[in-house]
Amino acid sequence: MNLPTEPECMDYFEQYVVPKNIFHHCLKVREVSFFLAQQLLQKKVQVNVHFVNCLALFHDMFKVVTLKELAPNKFHKYQFTEKEKEMWKKLREQYPNLYEGDVANLILKDKYPELAFSLTRVSNPHAENLSWEESIVHYADWRVFQEKIVPLQERLVYLRERYPRSDDAWMKYAQKIKEQEEKIFSRLSLTPEELAEKIKK
Repeated sequence: MNLPTEPECMDYFEQYVVPKNIFHHCLKVREVSFFLAQQLLQKKVQVNVHFVNCLALFHDMFKVVTLKELAPNKFHKYQFTEKEKEMWKKLREQYPNLYEGDVANLILKDKYPELAFSLTRVSNPHAENLSWEESIVHYADWRVFQEKIVPLQERLVYLRERYPRSDDAWMKYAQKIKEQEEKIFSRLSLTPEELAEKIKK
């Protein structure tokens, strides 16, 4: 499997002028994902930690393509730079009506096909039979609001308000992420409630 190195990953953030608030969120999701992957490895679960790192870093790299406007709001106070706004406009024009994972796939598929494919799944609530690497990153993303580890329920409250869908749809998404949580923590000697404290240590 061909995967980018850490410097190569950082080069993509520079090249696509990823807003710093999104970059810092990706770093936090990577931290949580790396911790979980290492813990699972210690329990003899076969996990590719480098793959997890890349997936976590890239999972929201192209998040701006999904945003109709790039401006501070009640949830995010970040002030976007002119360069970030220019890249947002360019990406919105180049990749209309696509999700972040779809854009990542188009950009990365020739050089990193496995990574590109998994990026279409890791943030997709409809994806089935996620690999361990995809499950870890999907779960870690649900547990991180901005740069803070939060309980699933708190994250769900934000997501429901920020991305309105039917109650039935959110119930299904919540059930799936709860199943992923149980899958991960059934192998570990810590609870979901202990995650933030364990990582801090």
